[in-house]
Amino acid sequence: MISNNGGAIPVWSPNGRELFYRTEDQRIMVVAYTVKRDVFVADKPRLWSEKRLTETQFGQVNLDIAPDGKRFVVTMAAAEERRTLNQVIFLQNFSDELRRRVGSAK
Repeated sequence: MISNNGGAIPVWSPNGRELFYRTEDQRIMVVAYTVKRDVFVADKPRLWSEKRLTETQFGQVNLDIAPDGKRFVVTMAAAEERRTLNQVIFLQNFSDELRRRVGSAK
């Protein structure tokens, strides 16, 4: 057992030494672990970030870890005054667009 308060959306760190999961109150927790022979040994879970993610049904995915294992892509809870605005902005090919607008510096 990793958590005595429950958890969802387990995500293995690319470094092979940590397990991340989301709590019921939409926070990310991290647990360092080792494997000794055939035994999984987990340390005490700790809070990875104070920030709360967007409220979802428990079990729905609202996070994923970056390949470097140091960052997450998440859906964040909106500020109280903006709670009714739900939008996502994807910026693709930023470098190409920047080069197109300012030209290549030489």
